[in-house]
Amino acid sequence: MANPNKPKGKGPSSNANKQQPPVYKGAVKASSLFDNLNSWFDKREKNISLIIFICSGLFSILLFQSRMDIGGDDSGYLERAYDFIHKGIFPNYQGPLYPMILSVFMIPFGINIILLKVLSLIFNIIGLYFFYRAFKGRVPSLIFYSVFFITGINSYILNYASLTYSEAVFMCLQYMFFFYFFKLIDKEGEAEVSIKDSYRDWLAPGLLIFLLILTRTIAATCMGAVILFFIINKQYRKVLYTIGAFLVFEIPMMLIEKFMWHAESQWSGQSNILTLKDPYDASKGKETLSGYFTRFFQNCDDYISKRFLEIVGLRSEDSVKAYRPMEGDSLNWFVIFLVLLTVFVLYRIIKSKNKYMLITFLYATCVVGASFFMLQTRWDQPRIIMVCIPILLMSMLYGVYDLFKKGAWGLQFVLFMIIGVLAIAGTASTLSKAKKNLPVISKNLHGDILYGYTPDWVNYLKMSRWCADSLPKDAKIAVRKSAMSFIYANGREFFPVYRVYSTNADSLLEYFKTNKVSYIMLPSLRINPDKNTGDIITTMQFMVSPIYKKYPQKLRFIHREGTEEFADLYQILY
Repeated sequence: MANPNKPKGKGPSSNANKQQPPVYKGAVKASSLFDNLNSWFDKREKNISLIIFICSGLFSILLFQSRMDIGGDDSGYLERAYDFIHKGIFPNYQGPLYPMILSVFMIPFGINIILLKVLSLIFNIIGLYFFYRAFKGRVPSLIFYSVFFITGINSYILNYASLTYSEAVFMCLQYMFFFYFFKLIDKEGEAEVSIKDSYRDWLAPGLLIFLLILTRTIAATCMGAVILFFIINKQYRKVLYTIGAFLVFEIPMMLIEKFMWHAESQWSGQSNILTLKDPYDASKGKETLSGYFTRFFQNCDDYISKRFLEIVGLRSEDSVKAYRPMEGDSLNWFVIFLVLLTVFVLYRIIKSKNKYMLITFLYATCVVGASFFMLQTRWDQPRIIMVCIPILLMSMLYGVYDLFKKGAWGLQFVLFMIIGVLAIAGTASTLSKAKKNLPVISKNLHGDILYGYTPDWVNYLKMSRWCADSLPKDAKIAVRKSAMSFIYANGREFFPVYRVYSTNADSLLEYFKTNKVSYIMLPSLRINPDKNTGDIITTMQFMVSPIYKKYPQKLRFIHREGTEEFADLYQILY
């Protein structure tokens, strides 16, 4: 028995001053199911954690995408990194940080697609590690290890981990933010510590908020979540500390952008697009207040009852419509249920006084909610909310856990079954995609870089390569997906056409002439990428059709790639 009169001391052997994360005990009955499950996980924590990391690494390899995504944004990041190096153009569109990171590796290795994709894998692994460090011991073990596993093997997260999108970097920074912010909470406690004594502790969270925003502008809501967190806890002075820590990094960056690169502000560039009714057609004007609310409700319908269910493995990724429990009903009761559950979860988190889950929940709902308000509904992509799914899922499960922690065994078993369904569905989805991807990755890594693309894309990319090999270096070619052409034509620059700029032949000819375009590619890119229905993206055809009808002699056929779903190249003769 220890001597109660022995002084604790602060010598080298003392652990009194070491900051340790508080282990979540949970006020549950000794015989409860939750208590038994938490104990089971705690006794095997090292082995379980190791298995999850190994499974995540294994599935990362099996789901590896060695080709570029047809969405085009991942190629766009590479193109902006290339332009940053070779043209000095600051990459402020869609967040400058990720292209700047890519540029560091492009300088010595060039556009090495496999290397740059492996970089995303590394960020994903680091992010998973910080997820583990941030949340272990701060939420019940049943909830933590369940979400840790679901996150580690999630097919969507692992798929984006091998694409050159910014999601892997963003999620890595996101979990690093939670890790350092939780450390700040542990050290600061309830006391109002003088900024003179604690300013170093605020710099890491401030830097990570800055880096998150530099990666994805919508992450500005992270600042709002932190401010709201301190207001709820009545720590008003810490609101100023948070803003100050962020501005320490933001102000110099704004000055560098303006005076070194003379670039448009990241905030300005993104907001100009988001305020448009149609991001590809400024002539439709600015969005109205009612339009933003329309965006919000439509995005709720699409992302919650379609994309969310797809990401967690409960719906096929081929789903095109939002899930409705009662078909034909004007109200989506599934969405309404989840929104009400979200409000209830906030109540339970505040009631439980778990500050770690409170900031996690506020962050996730602020980022997702702001995305629903700000993003046009045509940008219906799972990656919009995927970055917050793990922490949002953890928050929701924690809220139900807190409700049932003193309940009957049967109620606790309900939550256990929900977790089991999510884990099984996620694993089944990942295994299915890994099986389909194995022959594709094998062919790609053995030199067939176009294997896995549908014929329309094979012909498009072959034509891009043909242009790079056969046309004069100073010839400018107008294409629909310029970033994809850029990558597969070994850095050859193409002129992007995002929309139909006019239906008047003379105006179109003047448009092309002004932009020094001498060739135009007409591809047969499918509207439905998974099936050849005969319907194609007709942007380029509509740009050429008026010219051909009025001045057929001004278009000369040059080359065709493919026999079905072909791509044609025409020269414009002014």
